[in-house]
Amino acid sequence: MTTFVRAPEAARRLGVSTATLYSYVSRRKVRRTLAADGRSSLFDIAELDLLIERNRRPTPPPPTIDVRVSTAVTQLSDEGLRFRDIPVEQLVDRSFEDVAELLWSGTLPDTATAWPEHDTTPSDSVSVESSVMGLIRLATTITPTGNAPEDARQFLTSIPGALGTRRARNDAPMRYAQRLTMAWTSEPSNALVQAVNTALVLLADHELATSTLAVRVAASVRSSPLAAMIAGLAAVEGQLHGSAGSFAHKLLEQVAKSGPVTVLGNYRSTHTRVPGFGHKIYRHRDPRVDLLLDRVHRLPDPHGRLRTVQGLLATSGALVTQHPNIDLAVGALTFVSGLPPDTPIFAIARVAGWTAHYLEEIEERPVRFRGLAR
Repeated sequence: MTTFVRAPEAARRLGVSTATLYSYVSRRKVRRTLAADGRSSLFDIAELDLLIERNRRPTPPPPTIDVRVSTAVTQLSDEGLRFRDIPVEQLVDRSFEDVAELLWSGTLPDTATAWPEHDTTPSDSVSVESSVMGLIRLATTITPTGNAPEDARQFLTSIPGALGTRRARNDAPMRYAQRLTMAWTSEPSNALVQAVNTALVLLADHELATSTLAVRVAASVRSSPLAAMIAGLAAVEGQLHGSAGSFAHKLLEQVAKSGPVTVLGNYRSTHTRVPGFGHKIYRHRDPRVDLLLDRVHRLPDPHGRLRTVQGLLATSGALVTQHPNIDLAVGALTFVSGLPPDTPIFAIARVAGWTAHYLEEIEERPVRFRGLAR
């Protein structure tokens, strides 16, 4: 049986004025029926309810992971980046080993950290390709101890040998950045070693990035440290995360061939984001950029590639609305030094931060991450 209401009640149900109600009538969104007196308007309640349902705006989906994560590892702001409350500017001259130990223990070592070397002979190293997938394969060969910092040290110190670094047992100990760089070039200059070390330090952590969240999710269900690192590597392997530096490297290759005005003009005309520019956290300049570019500008440059970097930076101010980010600086490092675009500096560095976040997460209640389906 049809139920009718008069115009004032119909307007109230719809949450609109009477004038708006009659505009709906004129636009045929709702029908009006004359009452027995021939003057009053009546409206079908069922039809009003259908109109309400059509007009109801869909509610935005809830967050998929509704957990506030407290962390003391890294502090980000538009003013800068701090590891354990120490400005990163004060850490770029320290070794990657020192900074990793700071992230894990909360204390910067008083003396230089010396990590054991697992790459002394070809026989005790597994050979993998220089890629994130290669690092994942290497991680699966490590014998776990269950102690996150120890597993991280063992994994990190296995990487240079697995990538090809070799040395005699009677050689003097080398810093980690030197051993790692020798996997990519047999006789690296001191400037290149310093640049790689600076990149490792600056990339060691960046709060709750996607890969770091993946590590914490794994830790929340009490995965082993190495398994959690593999979860982080799987996330960082994605083109939209750890590959950003390689896209910036390829941008510089384009600029070297066609010039910055042409290349940036093409990006601008197609409304495409320029690799190596813009950041979700830093509204202004990424504080890590100048620290790494300073090291890049000290590199040997027999092919004049620094001019390409400088030309891009000089031209970008007029053609790109966003500021350079760390990916551009990493791309400049690999481009100028002649390293492959996909050299996994980012992934190797981030193992340090992932380990620190793992240690924090295992102190939280377990299984606290749960997606909300709809």
